[in-house]
Amino acid sequence: MTAPTTPTSPFAPPTVTPIPSLGPGDTHDGFFLWGAPKAGKSGFIGALYGLSRGEDVERWTAHPKDCDDPHTQEMVLRAHEELSARRNTKTGVRDTPYRPLRLTLRKMNAGRQVSELRVALVDPAGEFSVDPAHRISFAGKHLYRQVATSHGVLWLFEATPDGNASTLDRLLILEQLVALIEAGGEPQLDLPVAICLSKIDCLSEEKRRAALANPTQALLEHLGATSLTWFEAVCPTLRCFAVSSAGVVPDKVRPIGVNEVLDWLEEQRTRRIRAARTVAMRSRAIGVVKKWSGAVVRGTAMLAVMAGVAYGGAAVGKKVFGPAATNAAADTTAGQRTLTADASPARPKSTAPATPSAPQRTTAPRNSAPRPRESSGDVTRAPARRPGVLAVLDVKAERDSMRAAFAEGMAVQRDGESGKPWFRRAYVHASRVIERGTAGSREYTPERLLRARACVIGQLDCPRTTVSEDLTWVLVFGDNAQRRTAVRLLERIGA
Repeated sequence: MTAPTTPTSPFAPPTVTPIPSLGPGDTHDGFFLWGAPKAGKSGFIGALYGLSRGEDVERWTAHPKDCDDPHTQEMVLRAHEELSARRNTKTGVRDTPYRPLRLTLRKMNAGRQVSELRVALVDPAGEFSVDPAHRISFAGKHLYRQVATSHGVLWLFEATPDGNASTLDRLLILEQLVALIEAGGEPQLDLPVAICLSKIDCLSEEKRRAALANPTQALLEHLGATSLTWFEAVCPTLRCFAVSSAGVVPDKVRPIGVNEVLDWLEEQRTRRIRAARTVAMRSRAIGVVKKWSGAVVRGTAMLAVMAGVAYGGAAVGKKVFGPAATNAAADTTAGQRTLTADASPARPKSTAPATPSAPQRTTAPRNSAPRPRESSGDVTRAPARRPGVLAVLDVKAERDSMRAAFAEGMAVQRDGESGKPWFRRAYVHASRVIERGTAGSREYTPERLLRARACVIGQLDCPRTTVSEDLTWVLVFGDNAQRRTAVRLLERIGA
């Protein structure tokens, strides 16, 4: 049995028809359905066919005839049937890549198609997201690499029915985000991530409407402020949704909130295509400029060579024919010569007395005023420091001041006094260092930890979001000791 390929696989098995590789901005995007077992990933596939039977004036549709291959058609129909019967067939764990489901989604408005979205959906087993053993396996590492370099992730979290306690392990979210960052090799995940609170049909009507009106607040209550902050820090392109693949109509599939997810995915695909085209046009323009610049440089060099040859020829001619030409000119300009008996020319008689000419001054008179020191060269001026050197020195000074202020605050606090002024000073210095960095920089993790410690230990009036964000970066990018400290601080502030 041959192994199928995923949308981001770098190669295709020899016995399978090769699938064109997908680049950023391609119209045939690959999206991964991600989440724990029973989170509703397979149900989302069945909901795509259920959209075509809805009654909304503007909606997306996915008919089996729009599937690219028989395998996709079979999987979409089966997922829809299981969703109608409220059954859930678990996706099995496998060592080979998962085969994508390729189909075209069409957006209809009053019976007329207004847009379309070609997708390749991959539905891996939920064990890869919750089981560390599967995550660190060879297949798991390869899968995380594919997810981190894909064109989008639909991350589903199952809603907790009313009255039931949540069994969500929030540390698993952090571990998955760290694994995705390491697999992608970048400080952040540069892909659209849609966080979906799934199966909201199990909620009461009041809570379901509240979740649809404000999905971010619903996920904030479900995941917790710290977990949602982790997503915001790692995923710059993020959107929250509340969905129900089955809906609330018995024995029928009437999806809720799925249209909004597809609208956002289409918007992100359009943005990526536009960005890719802009980059391509810029690269072509740079190539044209380089081409013509090279031609201009070659033409200028040729003119310089020709001018040099002409100048050299003139100089050689002047050296060879210069004396003769000078004598000939002198002969033509001299007065008429008279011949004497011995045939020697007689000098013309001068009629005016010779008067000595005044000597010409060839140099300007010396100025008695002293020259400026800067222009006279009397003082050797020191070379100016480069801006980069100044920036490095400033950051080093801020770091030294930050550590010294925090240490002094700890010492004063141990003596039974309030070290708040020192902790506040450490907070200011740490903030100045962090603000010099770029978004997602791992370099300033120690400064973020110290700033959070100054806020918590010094009991400063720091924004809770700032402390949570700092501790998030420490948990994501810090070492084991720094992570343990961050966990203790999170427990201390009740996050």
